[in-house]
Amino acid sequence: MSEATAAAGEESGPAQPSLTAGRLLAQRREAAGMHVAALAMMLKVPVAKLQALEADHYEMFADAVYVRALASSACRALKTDPGEVLALLPGAAPVPLRVDKGINASFRDNVHRGSFASPAEPPRSRVLGVAVVLLLAAALAIALWPKGESPASVMALLGRQADAPQPASEAPPKQAVQPEGQPPEPETSQAAPFAVPAAASAPTAAPALVATPLPTQPSAGTPVPAQAAAASAATAGSTEGVLVIRATAPSWVQVRASNGATALQKLLGAGESVVVPGSPPWSVVIGKADSTSVLVRGTPLDLAAIARENVARFEVK
Repeated sequence: MSEATAAAGEESGPAQPSLTAGRLLAQRREAAGMHVAALAMMLKVPVAKLQALEADHYEMFADAVYVRALASSACRALKTDPGEVLALLPGAAPVPLRVDKGINASFRDNVHRGSFASPAEPPRSRVLGVAVVLLLAAALAIALWPKGESPASVMALLGRQADAPQPASEAPPKQAVQPEGQPPEPETSQAAPFAVPAAASAPTAAPALVATPLPTQPSAGTPVPAQAAAASAATAGSTEGVLVIRATAPSWVQVRASNGATALQKLLGAGESVVVPGSPPWSVVIGKADSTSVLVRGTPLDLAAIARENVARFEVK
């Protein structure tokens, strides 16, 4: 019996030192009835890695830490204690501590937390807000811009209107029209609606014109007023003007001669009328066609038929 015990001790003696971590793990897997491929699928590792671990080929792994982690995960999947397997695995080599950099060494975090954009890029919300503000400003400018007026023409008119000599040069023709609009009845029958405000704006000029022929009435009798009326009608026909423009609301007008010179250019107020000085041909541009009326040789001109976007352009021969 002692010989049998000794023989059994001799058989079990050399088997214990040959037990490795890989063989112990393989025995536990086989005892659980699990294939190596199924365990590799559970651990989400290649089958070759698990086979290398069971065959104790540790040189196929990057370091001992990965080997111990894989063995521990396999034991937990088999619901066994990983302590015995980890005790048979080689320990991880100590990692040397680097002391070449001090505690005050600069540290730079390359990960930009809290934003998907780089720090150099402006926030997307800020760029979107600026774009919305610019669009609103453009829409407001278009909505408030006067209908039918282009920016270039309005700026040119304002620049010329600011000059002082030009209104002074246009004043005499306007004053000459006001007293001469009343005497000639045949020509003012069609132009009466346009000449009344001009005559009403200068009430003191009419008595002066009427008072001039009065001293001659006692001497000449009745023929003198007839001659004066004929003379005034003749002068009115020549100075009434080929082109008369009247505005019922603020408007602007530009008249150019055939040589390109500006015969008239101004902003008309409500109820204001003007006679274009000089002689045709003219090229006429009227900014507010719906609030402006034109007489060409005493005949009203229909601006609505020739206006485009409330701007009328025509020529007077």
